[in-house]
Amino acid sequence: MSGSHYDVAIVGAGPAGCASALAHARRGLRVLLLEADPRSSDRLAGEWLHPPALAILDSLGVDLTPATPYATGKGYVVFPEDGSEPIALPYAAGHFGMAVEHAVLVETLRAHCEHHEHIELVPWARATRIEGQSLTYERRIGTSSHTTSRTVSAPSIIGASGRVASGPLATSPGPLAHGVAASSRIAGIAVEHHALPFEGFLHIFLGGPGPVMAYRIDAHRVRVLCEVPHSLAIPREGGVALFEAYSAVLPNGLREAFGRALAESAPSWASVDLRPRGDLGREGLALIGDAAGTHPPLPAIGLTLALEDAVAIAKSPSFAAYRRERTRRTRVREMLAVGLYEVFADDAEESIAMRRAIYELWREKPRERLRSMGFLSGEDRSHVGFGRAFLRTMLRSSRDFVKDAIATGNVRHTGRVASDLGQRMAWLFGGTLHLTNALPARTKQGLGAPRTAEERYGAALRASTAKAEVVGLPRSGNEDFSARDSLRRGARALIAEQADDGSFEGEVVWCPMLAAQYVMGWHAMGRPLSAERRASVLKHFERTRLADGTWGLHEKSEPYLFVTLLVFVACRLLGLAKDDPLIARAHEFIRREGGAVAVPSWGKLWLAVLNLYSWEGVSAVLPEAWRAPRWLPFHPSRFYCHTRLIYLGMAVLYGEKWSAPVTPRILAIRDEIFPGGWESVDWAKARETLRTAEIHTPWTPALHVGYRVLGAVDRLQSREKRATVLAELREHIRYELRSTNHTCISPVSGLLDQVALFIEDPNDPDLRIAAERFEGWVWEDELDGARVTGARSASWDTAFAAQAMAAAAPHCGNDVRDALRRADTFLVTQQIPRGTGRERHHDRIDPTGGYCFAGVWHGWPVSDCTAEAMLARLESPEGSPTREAMEAAARFVLRCQNTDGGFGSYEARRTDVSLEWINPAEMFGDSMTEKSYVECTASCVTALAAFVHRWPQSELAHECETAIARAVASLTRTQRPDGSWPGMWGVHFVYGTMFGVRGLLAGGVPPHDPRIRRACRFLEERQRADGAWGEHRSSVIVGRYVDHDEGQAVQTAWAMTALLEARHPDFAPIERAARWLASKQSDDGAWPKQEAEGIFFHTALLDYVLYRRYFPVWALGLYESRRAERAKFREHGGESASRPSRLHV
Repeated sequence: MSGSHYDVAIVGAGPAGCASALAHARRGLRVLLLEADPRSSDRLAGEWLHPPALAILDSLGVDLTPATPYATGKGYVVFPEDGSEPIALPYAAGHFGMAVEHAVLVETLRAHCEHHEHIELVPWARATRIEGQSLTYERRIGTSSHTTSRTVSAPSIIGASGRVASGPLATSPGPLAHGVAASSRIAGIAVEHHALPFEGFLHIFLGGPGPVMAYRIDAHRVRVLCEVPHSLAIPREGGVALFEAYSAVLPNGLREAFGRALAESAPSWASVDLRPRGDLGREGLALIGDAAGTHPPLPAIGLTLALEDAVAIAKSPSFAAYRRERTRRTRVREMLAVGLYEVFADDAEESIAMRRAIYELWREKPRERLRSMGFLSGEDRSHVGFGRAFLRTMLRSSRDFVKDAIATGNVRHTGRVASDLGQRMAWLFGGTLHLTNALPARTKQGLGAPRTAEERYGAALRASTAKAEVVGLPRSGNEDFSARDSLRRGARALIAEQADDGSFEGEVVWCPMLAAQYVMGWHAMGRPLSAERRASVLKHFERTRLADGTWGLHEKSEPYLFVTLLVFVACRLLGLAKDDPLIARAHEFIRREGGAVAVPSWGKLWLAVLNLYSWEGVSAVLPEAWRAPRWLPFHPSRFYCHTRLIYLGMAVLYGEKWSAPVTPRILAIRDEIFPGGWESVDWAKARETLRTAEIHTPWTPALHVGYRVLGAVDRLQSREKRATVLAELREHIRYELRSTNHTCISPVSGLLDQVALFIEDPNDPDLRIAAERFEGWVWEDELDGARVTGARSASWDTAFAAQAMAAAAPHCGNDVRDALRRADTFLVTQQIPRGTGRERHHDRIDPTGGYCFAGVWHGWPVSDCTAEAMLARLESPEGSPTREAMEAAARFVLRCQNTDGGFGSYEARRTDVSLEWINPAEMFGDSMTEKSYVECTASCVTALAAFVHRWPQSELAHECETAIARAVASLTRTQRPDGSWPGMWGVHFVYGTMFGVRGLLAGGVPPHDPRIRRACRFLEERQRADGAWGEHRSSVIVGRYVDHDEGQAVQTAWAMTALLEARHPDFAPIERAARWLASKQSDDGAWPKQEAEGIFFHTALLDYVLYRRYFPVWALGLYESRRAERAKFREHGGESASRPSRLHV
């Protein structure tokens, strides 16, 4: 073919360009077909042809029948991210599509063009300039760099370059004229000799960082495509990083083949560019295929649209007719493609709701599956039909939002999500009716964070913040980092803490309030401390004093009048003068704050016991409240166990209104703590005077009124009737002592109980034993003196230490296994064999089978302590738990489940009514009733799941499975919109999120579930630049995550553990955390003391000394196992894991 004038000039000899050339040539027109790079056919591009596309190729005389037939073109099958049954979306009966390797398709089309007499195919020809209807191109000669230039003319120039039109093909000015945005990347690899679960279908696997598609491209190979968000650091070679990120969503056999393929070769990469088909060119210069617009890869409509464009431009009498016809015929498909892509790839709450509604609709109505496939393939273009289907989906989603709002009570948040859903509906309908652009605003702008709901549609829109401009990120160079040396040194340091009996126990450090009450209680009962103990207690006060000379609730606390006053009084009772250097500034602080008048209520009562406060100034704690009808939701028996036992002792003391004898020292202290003098105090006013800075839970109006009513009732009580009530309460106290080895649930209530018995009989035998056993609460050493711990923790620490060692065992020596054997032996002895049989009479649940926080002697088992002990025994390579013992433990755990599915701590919640409105402990919050705690719930789910896994035939298996399902629902409801869970017993969102993730995973939620992904994203977004995590304790108070100014080793271990257990696909943040942990390790193998990690009742900060010993070891053990898996992958490829595949029909 010669001359410089053609009827049609086409730039790009891909599928669209070749098909258009053939369509024009069949009409007798002379066609010039330019291809800049003939090798471009061997790239990752469209391979799925819908039935209309096959019909077009057939009309052009192109036959794609393979030499070796294979099943293909039956439709789609969607694998939901929740692991439920796959859903088939078949074509209409008798209609078939086809998947063919892109290179085969292009080569076949080019061969047809080369042999057509009306087509001149010019390879290595790059268009450089278009002016009017003149086109200039440069052609490379052979393999040299030499080029020749040629200018031709054609009344019709067609852009089919395969990418968004640019350069000479751009028909609109400006860098964003076409709304181009690189939303993500596609990694593709051919898997050899593998049978797909449903041959002939295009498989769509959801739940990974992006969707995965798999389909057969010939008789022996399957193409696997993974959409990779730019925010996910996958290196160009793919390898283990790509396998870890996406293998979890693949069925067993395909997972293995995928791993082998990645181990043998690097994947191919392509950039996903999104651009709506709004600009189809101009008169004389038409754009077709990807040059006209690009679409998400998930619905696989791009190749079919390109072929339709190719024949439409050949048939259209004018450009205007072409644009009208293509806009009308493609808009429904385009909007559905973008909409499905966003709904399937996004884990925003409105997307999840829509996704579930779509699944539900497809499963219930087979016709909807056929209709959806008809829309995608282009065989059904009805705007009305599309609108009806979408409206049904929206209505189902809205129904679920209403249910969630009712279930969670979070109406405001649900309303925001519903608003987002409404905006999405407006966008989709507007786009279908050509009122708005088909591309969401965030992508159109191509920059900045999403500002409105419309800008957030799509996984690409949420997760595509680019880390690099390249396709495929370079290898980080850190993949060979090993934490094994650090792990082994940490394990040795942990083992060094093991006691002779196999236990681990670290001090639980709270505040000097406990030691002060110890001194005050002993003084009230006439028990002088020895000179050695006196000096040791004073050493403790000295070591815990704040920089300004006062004392607080913890070492980082603001000054508390409550603690400072009690310590001051204790020091004075121990013989210090008021101007002693240890307490002089504390005395000044007390007087500056107005003295003891404003001390919180617990302080008023303790001072009244010492005759340092009038009982008239103490809020009523009526003993008679225990005789109220027990069905009342606010009966004391319904309180949280610690609270009710504290108020049991307080009720006896208030009912007696007993005070220790007045001595000269007591008179002197009165003068010192009441600046205006004892006689001038208005005790009725003082009763309601509280230092504002120490009030976490202010008195409600109802509590104000209640106290006044109780005071009036108190004045009406006769001595005889009260004596009877007090005798009953003392029997409860005796039971508490006898069922706890005479220690009580805590030293706080234990001291009150001792004084309560002393008032009646100083020689009470139970009191004598309790005084002796109180030494069990005392920790003492030369450095920090004698202090009273808030809790003993041998069972708790041993359970966690054992699990940490189990994680480390594969990478450490036999000393770890020996320590595990000894720990298991200890735990065997700590399970409560049986109860007393009288628990119900004393407001207790049956403790049989449970494990206490402290040890079996303590008598108060806890749900998560039991669960963690179960896990320590069940998961230890050296454990030997019996079925009978674990069934008893499981039964106790089940007794602690609340009606909402979550788990309480010591027992199930005793009332469904919140009692915080009558919380008399002003310094603390959430202290009135048991709640469903994320930590307890997660631990119990994990233990019950491990139990069922070990003994699936147990008679408890079904009950456990039911409890697990209810608990998973509870965890789902309590997850915050940002993906986190607030902890109750640790600081705070990092701690809670670790347990939330663990509980969901143990409950059967797959790692790729949106709930897990949101939680991991929450953690990843809060990782510090140095690789650590650091959350400030104030998060607990303000209710939102607050950054600490430095990384915290224990919190870093918590976050690492969550990411590792969740199989987080991005290994880079995990590796950075491991490096940081290793760098912060001390020479002795431990990690240094930092801020306290424990918390209770919102304001009480606890330092669990052994946390910094075993949690980093646990995290590093999991890290090393994951690293070993990655190394094994490089040697052997993917490993098998089973997953059922049942087609929903």
